[in-house]
Amino acid sequence: MDKKRKIIAALADLKQEIAGPVPVDLISKWQQAKHDKLGQQELLKPYERHGYIVSTDSQGLSRLTAERSLLEVMKIVSEPKEIIFEMGRRAGGRGVGIWAADNSEMFYDAEKIAAPKLLDLMAAAQKVIHAGPLQIGMGIHKASYWEIGLSMFGVEAELVEAITEDFTAGKEIVISDTVKEQIDADWHKLLTLREDLAEFKRPFYTFNYDDLGAGHEGFKLPAPGELSKENFYPFPFSTEFFLLIKKLGIDPKAEATLQNFFVEKTVILVKVYHKESPLLLNQLTDWVVINALINEIVERYDVQLIKSNGDLGIFVADKESEAVEFAEEILTTMREGNDTVSIGLSRGDVLIFDLDIGGKDIAGGAVNFASKVSEDIEERNTLYIEESVRIPLNHQQKYEPFSMEKSHIIIKGNKYNA
Repeated sequence: MDKKRKIIAALADLKQEIAGPVPVDLISKWQQAKHDKLGQQELLKPYERHGYIVSTDSQGLSRLTAERSLLEVMKIVSEPKEIIFEMGRRAGGRGVGIWAADNSEMFYDAEKIAAPKLLDLMAAAQKVIHAGPLQIGMGIHKASYWEIGLSMFGVEAELVEAITEDFTAGKEIVISDTVKEQIDADWHKLLTLREDLAEFKRPFYTFNYDDLGAGHEGFKLPAPGELSKENFYPFPFSTEFFLLIKKLGIDPKAEATLQNFFVEKTVILVKVYHKESPLLLNQLTDWVVINALINEIVERYDVQLIKSNGDLGIFVADKESEAVEFAEEILTTMREGNDTVSIGLSRGDVLIFDLDIGGKDIAGGAVNFASKVSEDIEERNTLYIEESVRIPLNHQQKYEPFSMEKSHIIIKGNKYNA
């Protein structure tokens, strides 16, 4: 019996922290159920949510990263998310997941908010964000989703996230046909059909903050000293760090204090590309199994797991040799199991946080570089090591030089070729 089959057989006894955020009991029940749509529907009924997902993505972040320090960028990226969260919270929305990087996602129960009110809110948020240095694109879609762990799942959730991340511009709000059906003719006059999104098999419409007239009023965020935890979006930091970030440019001591949070590490980022399945629970089972496999490998190396869910994993190491050997074993193991991964390594100063809700998260330039050479490339089953990481002498024969341009940045290093 291969490793993956052994893990599936032992799912009922698998520890939750090894499985990642996907509930072990749900996957264990799925192994005992009939693997069809009806069986999945029954198991997922408690997780079903019906309403609006509002997803956002920042525009122009690469330019800001090149022009400003990491701490400045973190503050700038945080500000639109504070606005989105505070406006949404006041309307009964709630944050989904941890808002790492420059994305956000909120869910609004369809029975608690009407579409015109939601669009008014998001237009007002765009008005406030418009005054800042970073613009965002928004996607809004009404559908049924499954909320499992910290994320929304299902093809409809994937749809709105993909539209937002890949097809929205700054100040733009893109809505689906299911949202358009809920709004009146006055809103319809502002909408333009996004003909370039025809491949998604349903119509999407767009309007821009600049097209709006009066009546979409903004609001003033609380001052840093007035914040309470109910105002905090689900940030990937400790509360102490978040409050210090907000004081940058206001308190001269804040930046010096924040420097104490930096540590030099080699970052290993593992992106897994799972085989598509029409049944979500089959996909999530694969997440759990892959995560358990990776955890087994972690135990054999001097590396620290920051976060991993079987789809994306981030790890750090003090020693570059440990990081390289760890990454090579993951790649070899995944290839042997006919699984597909892309792995990126980079070294530099990073920020590692213990989250208030439990677990850890990480930020820093090395994370961004590792992501660009793993998540942002088309090639699969590869290991790219950015030039900041020294490859041990006895491994160098396995690599060949590479150079690529991503987000207007030239990245160089070595690619695994064994």
